Amino acid sequence: MIVFFDLDGTLISDDEAYIIPDSAVNAIHKAQENGHLMYVDTGRTVMNVEQRIRDIGFDGYVCGCGMYIECGGKVIYQHTLPTKLCRNVANLVYECNMTPMYEHSKSFYCDKRSRNLDGFVKLKRRFEMQGKDLSPDVSDNDFAFDKFLAWYDEKSDIERFKREIEKDFDFIVRGDGFCEMTVKGFSKGTGIEKVLEYHNIPINSAYAIGDSMNDLPMLNAVPNSIVMGNGSDELKKSASFVTKDLLDNGIEYALKHFGMI
Repeated sequence: MIVFFDLDGTLISDDEAYIIPDSAVNAIHKAQENGHLMYVDTGRTVMNVEQRIRDIGFDGYVCGCGMYIECGGKVIYQHTLPTKLCRNVANLVYECNMTPMYEHSKSFYCDKRSRNLDGFVKLKRRFEMQGKDLSPDVSDNDFAFDKFLAWYDEKSDIERFKREIEKDFDFIVRGDGFCEMTVKGFSKGTGIEKVLEYHNIPINSAYAIGDSMNDLPMLNAVPNSIVMGNGSDELKKSASFVTKDLLDNGIEYALKHFGMI
């Protein structure tokens, strides 16, 4: 069997403590010892998968909502956006008076011309505390991205932004005045399809574990969908199984329930 794990809120506590429970790590290792494949499937770009997650020893990674796929240390798929499209998007975001954070497989990029809206400042500070470099700018020659976040308020032209961006990107509301854009045709679910094809694993042997509505494409891609007890009530409606909270040994409980450990 193969299991795809979301990160934030699923494997890592969604609070300032940012805990990866020992019970989750031990359960993943036991499942691997029993012959099952353990994969990360995250909206984060590969550059944003920190070393402590790598140190767990997953069998592979689906990153950037299916834009980058790594199996057994080998990159089997990577989709890159044309430079012209990236530049056009950056100009659109600026003209619409929004505050962006662009995520690439190798770097973050911000826009020094933009306002520092509160949500952006908080996330930037958190990333910098984790040692991430957010100094690269959209004006840099190597500017590129795989997906991006943006913050907006009443001074932003969000209607124009949505109208123009939805030609190439899916617009996902992540919170009040906060949105995420992913490339059309790519998702956590399409990443699963490519991994199953690579390993020649039947769909009935695939499992996915998530906690929030942005995990829905991943859960819809498999017949065995698991939602954390601390997850979204709306997401739980589409789950095959609801496990315990992450900090109540929820990962271990789920893998035991399905006979992997």
